[in-house]
Amino acid sequence: MYRPSLKSGRSLIVLFLLSVVLFYIAQSSYVHVKTDNYDLKVAASQLMKAAMDSLKTELNNRNIEIDPIDDPLETGLIGTRLSSITTDRGLLSEKRAAVNPNLAAIFVEELGKLGLQAGDVVAVGLTGSNPAVNLALFAALQTMDVEPKSIVALSSASYGANRPELTWLDIERILYEKKLFTFRSAYASLGGKEDLGIGLSDNGIAALREAMNRNGVPLLIGTTLADNVDIRMAAYEQLLPEGQRYHLFINIGSGLANVGSEPNANLIPEGVNRKLAEREYEKEGVMMKMAKKNITVFHFRRPLRWAKRYELPTLLETMPKVGEGKMFSSLIHNQTINIFCLAILLIAIVIVIIFDRHDRRFMANIVDPDEEL
Repeated sequence: MYRPSLKSGRSLIVLFLLSVVLFYIAQSSYVHVKTDNYDLKVAASQLMKAAMDSLKTELNNRNIEIDPIDDPLETGLIGTRLSSITTDRGLLSEKRAAVNPNLAAIFVEELGKLGLQAGDVVAVGLTGSNPAVNLALFAALQTMDVEPKSIVALSSASYGANRPELTWLDIERILYEKKLFTFRSAYASLGGKEDLGIGLSDNGIAALREAMNRNGVPLLIGTTLADNVDIRMAAYEQLLPEGQRYHLFINIGSGLANVGSEPNANLIPEGVNRKLAEREYEKEGVMMKMAKKNITVFHFRRPLRWAKRYELPTLLETMPKVGEGKMFSSLIHNQTINIFCLAILLIAIVIVIIFDRHDRRFMANIVDPDEEL
């Protein structure tokens, strides 16, 4: 005789509601997972923030004016629109995006992918055009215990380190003397057109030379751009410790001695470049010559692009907190909660099945009075 299941509609409704609740809990349960080199990234960002604070204090002590309109966070890392050592026009938006201490973590992330280890030697080419980016790189290198050999093209685009009394070499020395960094640039060039300061006034050239003199940094200068490139390559060789090799060349900005020409600066992809040696360029800079020595090249030019790539804020109304951003951690579903919810649901289903079978056996043992008749 057919006997229907004794599972009640109530038990099925309860099971359905339990499933919905457990699904909601699992779906809304997240956990932050730290990215690789998390501790190094936080330490580098903290160091950059400490350097920024220290620099601001020094500027206040020297009564160097900070423009609250151009530099709303009053970091001191954004210079003036025009000065005697300004070479060309720079984008204020790029300078503002760079005054984020978490920018240092991007360098840790990118350099970490290249397998740099403590004690490795890297060659660095800088300009004065975006001191905040330089600072982020230095903070990353210091934290990773990498040894940089740096040469800077000292002049600057607008809104960079273009105060004659506060060039990038001055910023380096301030932070070096405060023991925040253990290294400084070893050489400097005039920068600008042909890396010879062409287009700057005599006062501007004199200001750059004076900055080098007061910071004890020798001037690299030839008669042509090609001369300056060769002189830089010789300087990098001279700076390399005996028995060591350069593991990487890092270029920051668009210094002509490093990129070769303005078109090159725009065409060379940002980030890691492993095939520069295979391409033909009308004018070669240090980047290409390093590549031909089988040295990996890392090119960083537009901080806005990097900020967007790593989901950092680009319009800073307040100073970002250290440790916030995609490169520090990611949000994923909590697998422990998911497994726990699944286990509860399976147990509930098993309980319903067991009780249903029990009720079937119970009904099977009941004698139907009509059958005996």
